[in-house]
Amino acid sequence: MKKEITTYYDQLANNYDTDRFANSYGKYINKQENKIVRKYLSPNHIKNNLDIACGTGRFLLFADFGVDISKKMVTFSKAKFSKKNIQIADAENLPFKNNAINNALSFHLFMHLDLKQVKNIANEVHHVLNNDGLFIFDIPSKKRRKLTNYTSSGWHGANQASKKDILNSIEDKWNLVNYYGIAFFPIHRIPFRLRKYFIWLDTFLCNSIFKEYSSHLIFILKKK
Repeated sequence: MKKEITTYYDQLANNYDTDRFANSYGKYINKQENKIVRKYLSPNHIKNNLDIACGTGRFLLFADFGVDISKKMVTFSKAKFSKKNIQIADAENLPFKNNAINNALSFHLFMHLDLKQVKNIANEVHHVLNNDGLFIFDIPSKKRRKLTNYTSSGWHGANQASKKDILNSIEDKWNLVNYYGIAFFPIHRIPFRLRKYFIWLDTFLCNSIFKEYSSHLIFILKKK
């Protein structure tokens, strides 16, 4: 599956930013995700922070290291951030020494894997993180997909998890700091003139007791 993922993103790299984040839905998702990351990481304190599956560099504002399995994605992110240390690497075999990284984040990666790989990567991140380091990542919500009867026909976006699944995967190596929902409503399908009336409600529900029914979940873990 890693070969398929690498090939897919190599082919997508040229138009990734435009196709995924130049439209209204992409801009909204990007804004919501960045808002949550900023609660825990600062662009002014990025030393030894790591962006895993950094792609073209959407979250490299929060890290001075980046890795991605796609050679072409790395080429694009290096062109944008020439002063950062960005390299080709597998998330299950990170090229860093134990305790070398202060904080790590990864977005739109776990959606393509399975829970065994999620656990493997969490363990790998645990090795390279300093004590009390944070690991921030997202994954599609299992409860939302069950509610909507959504199933994926292939590997792309096929993974999903609940809070319980994540807690079972991380075992006793991490503390759950918090978790959030992203996109409770399909904002991109709502007429533009009406969206402002839904955004506040969307944000409220994504932080409420109903947040596990959002489209995606963002988890903030702290290394024990």
